[in-house]
This record gives sequence, C-alpha cells and structure tokens, in this order.
Amino acid sequence: MNQIYAMRVFVRVAETQSFRRAAQQLKVSNALVTRSIATLEAHLHARLINRTTRNLSLTEAGTHYLEGCRGLLEELDHLEGSVAGTEREPGGTLRVVATGALSPQSLTQLLDGYRRRYPKVHIRLTLAERIPHLIEDGYDVGLFIAGPTPPSGAAAETESIELSFATQRLVPCAAPAYLATREEPRHPEHLVLHSCIATPSEQRGPTIWHFVDSDGDALPVMIEPSYMVNSPLLVRLAAIAGMGVAVLPEPLVADDFATGALRRIMQDYTVDESQAKVSLVYPRRRHLPAKTRAFVDYTLEHAGCPASALPADTHAIMAHDLHLAAQHAS
Repeated sequence: MNQIYAMRVFVRVAETQSFRRAAQQLKVSNALVTRSIATLEAHLHARLINRTTRNLSLTEAGTHYLEGCRGLLEELDHLEGSVAGTEREPGGTLRVVATGALSPQSLTQLLDGYRRRYPKVHIRLTLAERIPHLIEDGYDVGLFIAGPTPPSGAAAETESIELSFATQRLVPCAAPAYLATREEPRHPEHLVLHSCIATPSEQRGPTIWHFVDSDGDALPVMIEPSYMVNSPLLVRLAAIAGMGVAVLPEPLVADDFATGALRRIMQDYTVDESQAKVSLVYPRRRHLPAKTRAFVDYTLEHAGCPASALPADTHAIMAHDLHLAAQHAS
C-alpha cells in the first residue's frame, strides 16, 4: 500500500465530505478512492469514516487521524519543495477562523488583498465568538480580539502575534429614537440609568465597559445589560432599533452615524483601546505550509508590523520563509 497516497485520498474525502467529489478532484475512479480508504482502515485496524447512503462523517479516530495527516503531508510537501528548490506558489484551502467582533471591512480588506496576491489559495472563513482549539478543529490560522490565550492544552502548539491593523476604535452610541425617550448620558456613570446592549465576556463575571477621560484616567463602569447577544452585528441592529446604548467598532457604525441611524454619545470619553487589540494565532510548526506562511507574512505586512513582531523562537524557524510579501498596494 502507498500509505502517503492513501493519506492524501483520505484528507480529500474528509474535506469534500464525498467519495465522488474526492475522486473527481484527484482525477481517479470512485473505486480507487473507496479501495484506498478501505486499505488504510485495514492497515490502521480502525474505522475512519462513517458512511451511509445520505451522508459521510469522520469517526473519533478519523478526526484525530485527519489532524495528523494534514500536518505530516504539509511538512512533507514543504520539505520536498525546499530541497528541490521548486516549492510551489501557495495554493489549496486556507482555513481561517476569526472573531465576529472584528470589523467586517478590515477583515474583508485583509482577505481580499491576500487572495489577490495568491489567487491559487481558496479561503474558508469561519466566524466564531469563542476561541476554538486551532489545530484540533482543523484551522490554519485565527484572528481574535485582545491577545487570546490558546485553549487548554494548545499553548505549546500555537504562536500568537499582536497586530495593529485591526485595532479598531470602539465608540458608545445609541439611536436618536432611544435618546428621545431618555436623558442622553454625558458621563459613563450615567449608563447605570440606561438600557445597555452588550456581547458576552470571555470571562465569567460582571460586564464592564472601560472608558478613559480626557486626562487619560481609567473609568471602568459595571453594567447590567438589558440585552446580550454574541454578535456585534446583532448588537448594532438592536441599537438601531432603539433597544439601548451599545459600544461598537467605529467602522461598523460609521455609515449609521452618517445617515443618522445612530448617534455617537459621551464625546468627552473614549473606550479603552486595549479592549480591541487583535492577535494572529497560527500553529507552531517548523515547516508551516506555504499558504499559512504566506498569510502570516502578508498579515504582518498589511498590519504594518515589523518582522520583530514574531515570537523569538519563530525567527529561527521562519526566517528563510518570510520573503513572500512585497509592499501591499493601498
């Protein structure tokens, strides 16, 4: 049995969720795909795929094996390409997971720029409100607010870089219709008299909005949200509907300010910007696949971050790889 080829077949079946589509993409017969999977399962003495006439799903063993196959095959491809001096242009599917709190405009601009530079890469974006286990859940890279701590057990498997491009100014706002029924808050302490709309915190405990006055003094305010939803887009819609005061990324509500659907309030105060910093998270591997290395490099460039932003031990691993990006056209 050609185990490496069988592993490639298995990965393609898992990604396409179909024996037929995998065969079409690999340009082989359905029978060859079926035989490869059966041979691989016999070799491993474990069932990898549950199949019915209607659908296909991975077993627990299959999910674990898929994670290992991806890493091994990506490192093998990188090793062969670097030794032969013929490493291909980045291609394949890049699985990106990002927090829903990111500015859609900033995220779209980043992904569009990356795709224009590397058109052979297809991007599969997932928005998540909680940080997943990057590797176990099959993601290549993640973008999360406020320098996330990797999930339990994943700290040794990932690197994290703090970015500046998506550090988005947060602004307090409310609909004119809501403000017409209440006295407009002029100070953060006034918020206790208002209905507030918020997203759940990653940490258990009270919801706190962090404000800063003109002298730079911190003014944390504990609020009791009247409406809480784990989507900034739905928080925005709730604010427009007049359900209360919200704190949202400025790019997300800029058009609403322009049209008058929402109004910026408490002009003398700003929201602590540390609450909106963004981190880029990716697997800690000596040989990252070209598509992931290119994305890390491009994102650093797009964010205006120097190479020194990379974790110290990553320089040794990636120094020869960080040559892919040129100046991004604005």
